[in-house]
Amino acid sequence: MDDDMLTELYDSTDVVDIDELVDSMRADLNRRTTLDECRKNGNKCGLICKIVHRVRLTDRNVYEPSVLSIGPYHHSESQLIAMETEKWICADYILKLNRNGGETRGSYGEDTEMDSKEFLQMLLLDSCFILVYLGGMRGLCRDKHTQEVSDDGPGIQEDGDTVEWYNSSAVYDLLLLENQIPFFIVRAIYQLFSRDTVATTPLLTSDISEFMEGILYHFPKVITEANRPGDFYHLLHLCHMYLKPGQKLDEQHHGHAGKSHCFDYIYYFGKKVFCFGREQNMYHELNKLYSPQLVNRWRRAVNYHEAGIEFRKREFDEEDPHSLLDIKFRKGVMEIPCLLIDDKSSLLFRNLVALEQTCPQVGEDITAYIVLMSQLISTAADVALLAQKGIIVHQMESDEEVSTLFTKLFEHVGFDYNGEYYLKSLFYVMEAHYQSRLNRWMALLWHKHFSNPWLGFAAITSAFIVLCKLFLHFCRISDKAIGSIK
Repeated sequence: MDDDMLTELYDSTDVVDIDELVDSMRADLNRRTTLDECRKNGNKCGLICKIVHRVRLTDRNVYEPSVLSIGPYHHSESQLIAMETEKWICADYILKLNRNGGETRGSYGEDTEMDSKEFLQMLLLDSCFILVYLGGMRGLCRDKHTQEVSDDGPGIQEDGDTVEWYNSSAVYDLLLLENQIPFFIVRAIYQLFSRDTVATTPLLTSDISEFMEGILYHFPKVITEANRPGDFYHLLHLCHMYLKPGQKLDEQHHGHAGKSHCFDYIYYFGKKVFCFGREQNMYHELNKLYSPQLVNRWRRAVNYHEAGIEFRKREFDEEDPHSLLDIKFRKGVMEIPCLLIDDKSSLLFRNLVALEQTCPQVGEDITAYIVLMSQLISTAADVALLAQKGIIVHQMESDEEVSTLFTKLFEHVGFDYNGEYYLKSLFYVMEAHYQSRLNRWMALLWHKHFSNPWLGFAAITSAFIVLCKLFLHFCRISDKAIGSIK
């Protein structure tokens, strides 16, 4: 078959309008270029990205909403349609308060197939839902000619048990990375109906922050009512701000490592009935550990315990508050804030880590904490040890399940062990303590002979008897020596 016949056959089966194709491709190119420019001009921290496919495969349920979609990525999915009615109710509620009344797409890392009208409608409905359900209604003006609207806003009209589950699921759907809308959109709609934009906008951020505090009620927080965040990119970013460490560890640990503790052993031995001091001058150990060739890895809790490191739950002090990530290490004691683990923990931490992986500007504090915990409690025995100290409180079926949960949290996560992260100085000080032979010997002595009061008493009694015998033997030798001289 020659070329002319091939051309004729092609033309007869599939006629392409070249001009139309060029125009279509040019329009698509212009749209993509516009989106790229919006993303470059905007703050990259506010970029809402999709989860990488290989990461999503580890557990789809922690990245995809179960009842509520916010933003374009999961809009109109069949299992989420029921909540769309609630959004329309919320929009109606907002509009009844007052009858008057290219860049946003750049906030998303991937384009969607929604046209402009559908995209804007989605933003309006989702924003109204957040305003109403998250309590951001203070400061909105009402038109006196409109019908009376309930101050509490609309609610899901179902049986009590179903409502509680439905609302709980919706709450955690709001903390998924792919289920976000830029908060400046919510703020703009709020200001559209606000009595006084300057005076009432802080009420909005305060009320939304208060709602977040309710979600994170079981976590210790540095942020209080007096210093709530005034600006954030979206709800997951706000959650991230509440969990960030409030204290700098570098200065504390570097300063502490340089001190001489040569008399601490004697002091603590007497103070805690042979509970020896657990630190010493660490200059030599730290110099060795700061080698750039060293690949850092946390040791298991049981290993640290065998080296004489004591684990304690860090008690919350309202005068000196701390967050979940504020971990202390001093005089051989590691104080860790209490961590409550339930069936939602994986969802929360995975999405916070995903936020840090896709938006480096927010830091990697959560990732560093997950790295620590995943290696610290890598076995059921480690979980049992920290649970015994009150550091871990979990509602899982077994300690092994908790260990597996944290191990999987670190899968497909990029982390530079030799880079700068907030727990780096803590790692070096704890490793120096672990590498000290004296610390390990003293810990072995304590665990073997003094962990039980009766064993300790027996050891002390035996040592006392041996000393008495030696003293008597010395006295006899002395008497014989004196007698021979005479």
